[in-house]
Order: sequence, then C-alpha cells, then structure tokens
Amino acid sequence: MDREFGLDIDAIVRHIDSAPTLSFFFPRLRRSLVLDMRQGPEDGPYIRVLPMARGLHERLRSLKRARPHLPKATEIVAIPWPIYVENMVRSGVWARVMKRIESTGSQDAVASAEAALNELRALESQELTALIKGGQYETIWARE
Repeated sequence: MDREFGLDIDAIVRHIDSAPTLSFFFPRLRRSLVLDMRQGPEDGPYIRVLPMARGLHERLRSLKRARPHLPKATEIVAIPWPIYVENMVRSGVWARVMKRIESTGSQDAVASAEAALNELRALESQELTALIKGGQYETIWARE
C-alpha cells in the first residue's frame, strides 16, 4: 500500500485482474483512463483517455455510446489516482494493466494502452508547465 496517498496497490491489482470495466481518474488532469476489457465479434478491448465524467452513470452511458455492439456495462470500478502518472509505472500497476491487456491477444488494444500512457504523460507535463509558468493558476497570497 502507498500509505502517503492511501492507495491500496494490492486491491487495485485485484480489480485490474478481474473487473470487466475500470476507470482510473486523475483529478489534477481532469481526465480518466477508461479500460473496457469486454469483447465481442466486432469489438476488442477499449482503452482511451477521456475527460472525467460527472459520475459513474455518465461513464457507463459513454461506454454504451462508444460500444453499441456490446451489452450495456452494468458496473465499473473507479480508481482515483491523485499522484503522478509515473507512479503507475513505478508501483507495478501499469505492468499489471498491460499484462491484462496483452492476455486478450489484441495488438490494437496494446497499442491503444501505450498511446494512452504517452497521452497521460504529455497531459501531466503540460499541467506542470502551466503550474510553473502560472498559466491557469493564481497566487493565493503574494510576498509583500
């Protein structure tokens, strides 16, 4: 467990291994990594970085719109990730995500996952640059 942020890595790994649909949400980035591992004749696994949804029902509706050939997903595991994207890699969480995706045999899904990780890294870099330059942030108090 990562005690600093209350992340129970063992529980997260169990969900990665078993949940048909997952969403890691990154509050600082206002984005979610959505993983729908369900497959059908016309659909492989779905891995995308999307804007954060207002709630789980909204995310489930968006999955139905994106994947009309599959039955409506009835549940989704939502995992907050309040720390850096790179901590997913260092903690082994990303390796477990990739293991699950690779187990589907879908090379498209593997490529989508790699692209998603790169997108999250780029978004985080942009966010940190804006923080340093003061782009979309305001000082709460200033030195006199």
